[in-house]
Amino acid sequence: MQIFDAPIIKKKKKFIPDHKVYLSFSSEGFGHSSRAMAIAKELSKEEVIIGSYSYALDRFKTAGYNCVELPHEFKIIGAKGTFDVKKTIIKNHSGALTFNNIISKEIEAIREHGASCVIADGRLAPVMAADRLSLPCIVITNQSAFYPFFAKDSALIRVFGKSFDWLMKTWLSSAEEIMIPDFPPPYTVCLYNLSENFKVKKRTRFVGPLICFDPDNLEGIEKTGEKYAAVMLGGHAYRKPLLDTVIDAAKRFPDFYFHIFASFEVEDLPENVRICGFKSNIAPYLNAADFVITQAGHSTAMELLALGKPSIVIPDFKQIEQENNALRMEELKTSIRIEYSDFSSERLSEAIKKITTEPVYKENAEKFREIAREIQGRNKVIKVIKDYYSRLQCY
Repeated sequence: MQIFDAPIIKKKKKFIPDHKVYLSFSSEGFGHSSRAMAIAKELSKEEVIIGSYSYALDRFKTAGYNCVELPHEFKIIGAKGTFDVKKTIIKNHSGALTFNNIISKEIEAIREHGASCVIADGRLAPVMAADRLSLPCIVITNQSAFYPFFAKDSALIRVFGKSFDWLMKTWLSSAEEIMIPDFPPPYTVCLYNLSENFKVKKRTRFVGPLICFDPDNLEGIEKTGEKYAAVMLGGHAYRKPLLDTVIDAAKRFPDFYFHIFASFEVEDLPENVRICGFKSNIAPYLNAADFVITQAGHSTAMELLALGKPSIVIPDFKQIEQENNALRMEELKTSIRIEYSDFSSERLSEAIKKITTEPVYKENAEKFREIAREIQGRNKVIKVIKDYYSRLQCY
C-alpha cells in the first residue's frame, strides 16, 4: 500500500479586525440607558459603539464612549401620568415615512465602525439594520407583549393595537436572541408583560438583573438616625401630589428619616424629611435604606431586588407595564402595592407600618439578592455577546 504525505498548507497571515459591538438603545426612560451602561462597563471602550439620543447619549459621551447620535423612533404622549394611546398614535402617524431613513442611519453607523454584532434595547431600527446586513442581533427587553396597552381603549384603537402587537412580535422574532433582564421563572417580575407567542418565547433567555453597580461593593452614606427610608419620585410634574402625600405620612413617623429624590421645591419640610434632587448614583442610598418608596419601573425593581430591599410601589396611573410589575412584586411578597387612585397618607402610613413590622417582605427581598448574586446577569450577557460578535470573524 502506497502512503502519500499530506500536503503542507502554508497559512497566509490574515488581518482580523477588532471585535465591535453596536449598542443602540432608547432614551425614553432611564432604564434603557442603565442596562446599556451595565453592558458597556463589561466591555472595553474600543469594543463598543453607542447609538442613542437626548440625555442617554450625553450620559455615554460624558463617560468617554464612542457615540453616534440617532433620531427618535417613537414618542410616547401622556397627560397627568396617563399613557394616551390616541395622542401617541396621532403624534407618530408619519413615522413610517421616515423609518427607512432611520434604518439607513443605523446601517451607516454599523458599517462605519465595523461592528459584527448588534444589540437593541427599546429600538426597532437597529434590528432591521442588522437583518439587512445579515449580522447577529440581540434584543434586550422587559416587555414583549404590547396589546395590553390598547385592550381597554376604543374599537378603532384596539384594531391598531392588534396590528402593532403583530409588528412588534415580528420584530422580536427576527433577532437571534431575546434577553429578558429579569429573574428566571417563577421569580420573574415582568412575567405579565411577556408575549405568549412561540416564535418569541423560543428565542427568549432570562439573564437576571442588568444593573450598572456591584451590590456587594457600594460606598456607605452618612445617615441621620438609624431608621432610614429612600423615596424616589423623579421630576414629572404629575407626581407632585405623591410627594405631598409622602411628606404628610412622614410626619407620623418621627423616628424615621425620609430621603426624597425628586426635583421639586417644598417649603416648611418636617425635620425628618429632606429633598435632595437627582443623583447620578442612587445605589448607595437605596442600599442604606430599610425600605424604599417608588414607582414600579422595571429597572428600579431590578435594582431594589438585587440589593435585597423591600419596597412600597405606586405604579403610574394607567401605565400597564408598571401596574403589572407592581402586581408581581406584591405576589412575590417583596413589596406592598398601592394603586395611584388609592394613594393617601393614611394608606401609605398603613403600608409603612406593615413593611417595617412584618419580616416576610425583607426576608423575601434578601432571597432575591442571593439569586441575583448567583446568576451574575452582566457576566452571563457578556458571554453571549462575545460568542455572537466573534462568529463572523472566525472565517
